[in-house]
Amino acid sequence: MKLVKLMSIALAATSLGSVATVAAPTMNAQAKAKMTLKTIPKQFRGTWYHYEKKSGYDYVKLSATKRTERITIMGLTNKRTVTMHQFDLNKGNKIGKNPHKWMYAYKQGKAYVMSEWGTHASDRENYVTTTRKYKGQTVKVIKATYPMINSQVIYSPSKAMAKQLWNLDNK
Repeated sequence: MKLVKLMSIALAATSLGSVATVAAPTMNAQAKAKMTLKTIPKQFRGTWYHYEKKSGYDYVKLSATKRTERITIMGLTNKRTVTMHQFDLNKGNKIGKNPHKWMYAYKQGKAYVMSEWGTHASDRENYVTTTRKYKGQTVKVIKATYPMINSQVIYSPSKAMAKQLWNLDNK
């Protein structure tokens, strides 16, 4: 009888102790920092062209830390250069000098979001690499999605390819 009481007390004490350690961990949990990228991914770097019959050629030049683009939207041509800045997405970033010339990038699913500082979350541009057929060969192109104007654009590595792919898509 004494043995049964001793065993039940020991069992209760050990199970109560293990429940207490599981229920109240000693380490404080912290949210994992989600940082933007330091550089633009290598698969996107280079000069990429897009052709429209009405407006001609647009381009996006992507280096490790800068994006220069000439884009025509609804008849208005805009040329600008923005520079990459890294920050913690959970905390945001302090507004510094010339934030309108800043950009950031992060991965979201299979796509990369590359957008200017201050862009509303629903208007951020998404970029993904994909392939297209050009003169019988498979070539890498960039598909950019611009939610603000509800548009997708295919960027090609050469002007000739951009024009040919536009002609194929708009027959």
